[in-house]
Amino acid sequence: MAAGVRANPLAKPAPRSQVQAKVIHLYGLTQAPGPSAELFRDLKGVDGAAAVEPLACAGLICWISRVPEADFARNLSTNMQDLDWLAAATTRHQEVVSAIAQAADVLPARFGIEFLNDKSLGSHVESRQAAWKADFNRIRGKQEWGVKVFALPPAPLPKKKIRTGKEYLEAKSALSRRAADRDTERSSPELLNFAKALESIADDIAEGGKLAAARRDLEFHKTLLLKRTDRKKLEALMRNYSRKWKDKRRIECTGPWPPFSFLSQTESPNNE
Repeated sequence: MAAGVRANPLAKPAPRSQVQAKVIHLYGLTQAPGPSAELFRDLKGVDGAAAVEPLACAGLICWISRVPEADFARNLSTNMQDLDWLAAATTRHQEVVSAIAQAADVLPARFGIEFLNDKSLGSHVESRQAAWKADFNRIRGKQEWGVKVFALPPAPLPKKKIRTGKEYLEAKSALSRRAADRDTERSSPELLNFAKALESIADDIAEGGKLAAARRDLEFHKTLLLKRTDRKKLEALMRNYSRKWKDKRRIECTGPWPPFSFLSQTESPNNE
């Protein structure tokens, strides 16, 4: 039988340069005791390899992964210029946050919140306890939804052969009037009534993101904080207005999401 390999008690530990240093990547916080870590046993972390684990911090549970310092601290700003790397990492971050949100109320951290060690994360959480408490009270039992309304393309004007300068100017004026009518629609009574209907079922409403605002056909964009128990009310409202506007507007409703848009600004810069 072959002899076992014995560790050399005099051997020096590997130098730091040969051991990959780690930092803590934060996904979000839940209230203690939090969901079982077993629920996320098969979930890969933001780097595609690290485990997702709970860490008790000042009476809360921080959901974290221990990831390479080189990628997520020292070289993070450079890596974020690599769109392929950024897309993969942010998608994995969102998948973890969404999985936690399915099991418990979570205060989600935005991508790129890193800490040097357990102590720095614990200090961060402890120093902001009042804000965490207020945020949990605000989002308990609720989810985020996005609602957009797009104008459908207008029916094309009947083609008419233009024979004179006057007819050309008339056709141009008709197109301008249609564009002006579309701008007016953004504040139409129909959209105002739609907004009031959403306000009647939502706990809070925030403005939608700026990226979609550049679209000329976007007439309405809001983000809702909605009780889980009111989801059917939202779905019924969407069906009602979709039927009413079937030849005029298209409604896009996305969610549920963790409540990113309704939290206090309590996150810390990288490498705290």
